[in-house]
Amino acid sequence: MPLLKPLAELSHHHQLSDYITAIAWSSVGHTLAVTSGAGEVLLLNNDSDRLLQDANGLSIDDIAFSADGQWLAAGGQAGQINLWPMTTETAPASKTLTGDSAWIDRLQWHPHHNLLAFNRGKTVQIWDADRAEMLTTLELPAQVQDIGWSPDGQHLAVAANTLVHIWQISQWDHPLHQWELMAPAMSLSWSPEGAYLATANQDLSVSILTWAKVSFINQASTAEDDLPTLIRGFPGKIRQLAWADVPDADRSPILAAATRELVAMSMLVPDEGWQSWILDSHTANVLDIAFQPQTGLLASLSEDGWVILWKAAIEAAQMLDGAMDGFSCLAWHFTGQCLAAGGQQGEVLVWSVDLGYEGLGYENDEWGLD
Repeated sequence: MPLLKPLAELSHHHQLSDYITAIAWSSVGHTLAVTSGAGEVLLLNNDSDRLLQDANGLSIDDIAFSADGQWLAAGGQAGQINLWPMTTETAPASKTLTGDSAWIDRLQWHPHHNLLAFNRGKTVQIWDADRAEMLTTLELPAQVQDIGWSPDGQHLAVAANTLVHIWQISQWDHPLHQWELMAPAMSLSWSPEGAYLATANQDLSVSILTWAKVSFINQASTAEDDLPTLIRGFPGKIRQLAWADVPDADRSPILAAATRELVAMSMLVPDEGWQSWILDSHTANVLDIAFQPQTGLLASLSEDGWVILWKAAIEAAQMLDGAMDGFSCLAWHFTGQCLAAGGQQGEVLVWSVDLGYEGLGYENDEWGLD
């Protein structure tokens, strides 16, 4: 594959003792949090680093900063949530939310308030960090697979077996909507403006709900155009979903799905329906994908030891390496100026990205819409 004009340059390299399980950027400043399968939690800020938690043999599987950057939350094998305040320059002391021994591998902060939702077996608990109290516990009929706040913060979606339960915030007594799927959902993903909700399903399919038509999902007689879209034909497990944050995303949303060594792209073309294409330059399982904020530049990461940057999610602009035994996860800084990736042997790499690079994929004509 030809290497085009360099778009990204390696700026930082760090090392932890085990597989990198999760990485997350703060929405404030330039702070990156990294976790490992050995239980380490590392905080990086420009050239400084701080180990918030040493290896203890218990994997940390998800980590996230609150919307205002004041809190960092991590959950994993120990079945507890660790919370660190980010308002001090010295090493912060953590607060622990304990419970039963259920493994916590899904947590997400509300997009506007310091409310943390996380899974615990067949429940979702919501912690109010400002009041230091549990706001509510949502009971589900099956094991929780994934959770997600809508971008406007008005709804919480929870995937459990073949149902996606959708609550309206502050009305926790019962779900506002229940979306029944053809197969259990393994993960879910809201589009950037909340116009669509997608699920990756166990039967190798993707379901897409148009939020404007959510009221139709429980009606017996619904026109076909008002039903959720079902995309089939994926060759293997769908490991990750990612929506493009681009202009006109409500009218023409673009969804990427990582499956086996491929990235399967789907785009809604007005009056023509969903159109698909494949990105196939990886040689091993693609484990993570993410669009650069406010562009069509897609990063895909694989066990083959490559991160590929795809211009307009169509053609490769650059291939990045640095994890000899394969990569595990990635995340963009909210400005799009940095891309961080974790490796399967504990590598942590950060690249600086040239925002002036020609053809990042902002324009609709990159996809032939004009």
